[in-house]
Amino acid sequence: MPSPLFDDMQIANALRNEALPASEHLADNSLTRDRALRRFDRDDPPPYVSSTEDDDEDIALLAPRPVDSTMLDELNRLLEEPLDDDQRDSAAWHLGYYSRAYNPGTRYDREAKFERDHIKRWSETKANNDTRDYFVQYGPARKGRAGRERLNIIARRNIKRRWQKLGVWNHEWGIPDRENDPQPNDNTRTWKWAWQHGDATAEWHTGLDGMSQNQQHPSTRTVRLRQGMRRSEHSPVLPRSHLRGDASASQAESFITSRPWFMFLVEISEEEQSYSRLPVKTKRLYEGSTPANIRGLWEERGDWKADWRDPSRGETLIGWKWRHESPSPEPEDLSGLDNLSTFELTPSEVDALEAVPPPSPPTPRPAYIPPANPGTGLFGRDGPESPPAAPSEEPIEQPPPPQRRRRRRQPSTQPLRRSARIAAMTSKNPATSRVSKAPALPRRRLRKNTT
Repeated sequence: MPSPLFDDMQIANALRNEALPASEHLADNSLTRDRALRRFDRDDPPPYVSSTEDDDEDIALLAPRPVDSTMLDELNRLLEEPLDDDQRDSAAWHLGYYSRAYNPGTRYDREAKFERDHIKRWSETKANNDTRDYFVQYGPARKGRAGRERLNIIARRNIKRRWQKLGVWNHEWGIPDRENDPQPNDNTRTWKWAWQHGDATAEWHTGLDGMSQNQQHPSTRTVRLRQGMRRSEHSPVLPRSHLRGDASASQAESFITSRPWFMFLVEISEEEQSYSRLPVKTKRLYEGSTPANIRGLWEERGDWKADWRDPSRGETLIGWKWRHESPSPEPEDLSGLDNLSTFELTPSEVDALEAVPPPSPPTPRPAYIPPANPGTGLFGRDGPESPPAAPSEEPIEQPPPPQRRRRRRQPSTQPLRRSARIAAMTSKNPATSRVSKAPALPRRRLRKNTT
């Protein structure tokens, strides 16, 4: 039965390092795909095994086993073995298609990110107030737009000066990420080295027969030149200070593919292929990430430079020069930015800086326009209406509503009888009263009883 996967990380690594590369390789290589189909049609399927059988064996396989020296030796042996033809093609495909290692725009974008951060930190900590306000503007995104555009232009200027000293800058390249009057040559994905024309175009072709069309690509040739090389082996590089102006296209390609940053990507692609051929039970012994392990190999053989890693940010930028070569071009002195009038800039860089509009001012509060005749109309007011309060002002406390006055209730009186009402009316106006007095009734006398 197949080896089990112990956790989600191993499942993800299996998909990334085995399933996806195998599918891509079959899609890109017609010969390998046809061979796999013939084998699928020829071989019998594996016997069915019930999932309820051998439960004890499954539990034993899933349980982590102690690591011994034999297992570590097996891991190192499998990693040390050279890559075969299919694995080298997969490494070249990853290097040329996914990493775009030979593309100058890929390298520029990586350096530009570090350069912008370097200028911004210097402006925040060492520049004078005017320079700091010119490059670093805090607040909303619209307010900081001008500062970011200026940082981008100065970063491109510094990278251009370094690459000119190395002999690799192409004057046809524009200003990447320019927001004011952008040009087609600002797109770094379309950049090419100055020698990339004619037979040295070196464009990576995609499709089912991708590898057959990329046999002469610098990425493919670099990987194939390392045929038979073991993991711990390293081919020395002839020292080169820069690329001469009269260098041929092949010499220029050799200069780029021998730089530390390019070789670091080559060894990462090869390490991924070495890891993909490990059994599942052995992959769990592979500690750390692929870049970290390649860095460890470079430290052991003395090729790693401490200044390639920025300890404050924890990020790494591999340089252009090996230890045995002349020093890399030093970073530009930024103190001249405190006086831009004397800072060395080309006319195109001056035009780009002047084209950046100043920071966007905050949106003003709309002016209040009172009505034409506030006292006219059905519901008009007699006096002018007061302007609305600003949103930032404190809300005005409203006075409490007036309380209703309670009416004092008169003491209730009993209604008068009819005879009493008539008497009251007569007493008020006896002359006009229509009611006459009732005649007095004779009082009946009581007879004496003589008997």
